[in-house]
Amino acid sequence: MVYKLTSILALVATLALTGNAQKQITGITFANNPGKSDNSFSLPKNALADVPISDLKSKAFACRSNGLNFPAIKSYSATGGEMFIVTWDKEAIKASTGSKINGPCNHWLASTAAGTDNLKWFRIGEVGYSAQDGWCTDIIRQTGQLVVSMPDDLPVGEYIFRTEVIDLTYAGKTRDDDPTMGPQFYADCLKYSVTGGKNQKMPTEGLVSLPGAYLATDKGLLVNLTADGKPPGDKYTVPGPALHQQRK
Repeated sequence: MVYKLTSILALVATLALTGNAQKQITGITFANNPGKSDNSFSLPKNALADVPISDLKSKAFACRSNGLNFPAIKSYSATGGEMFIVTWDKEAIKASTGSKINGPCNHWLASTAAGTDNLKWFRIGEVGYSAQDGWCTDIIRQTGQLVVSMPDDLPVGEYIFRTEVIDLTYAGKTRDDDPTMGPQFYADCLKYSVTGGKNQKMPTEGLVSLPGAYLATDKGLLVNLTADGKPPGDKYTVPGPALHQQRK
């Protein structure tokens, strides 16, 4: 079974996507245990002053901090297979020019069992584009909410969860071809302790490094959007390695 991010109206958390030094994540709600909700997120002490990030090789690409300062990242504990909900600030889904951004969302996990150096990430969810719902950013503007299903086949232990929005407004050329162009990434991270579930071995497929998972010419990153912000032919493939497949 492939886990994908979907929108949900009945459950609330708070996640703000903002530029400069403001917070991106401000809270989280667990679907099956609202009592664990938290609205007191704070930025890592060494968070970058500027988002989004357009340099695919930036050391700050993973969690928008120079050298992952994990002790400063919020930590949560939940059972494998549990759902949690993030809510994005609708008004903040805008480019620095004030215009709306258009693009997909990805959610990632990385185990910290071997430490936080050279983390290997795998994708657990995505929202791309559909003719009915538009982009992931359209869903955020409409409902503010995305629900994430945590895989239940992961080994018990500590993980880093990463949420990401990719703005394709200027993705018609690569940054190498034109420094003012290229996709722009909004991302933030939190700690996640898996305390239950099937407790299987770590997945071995689809593991990548961040930075390093994306190339400027990847399908889904080098895209000429139409004048109204749609992908050519209303068809789009979210970039990144294959989504994690639920194991029995």
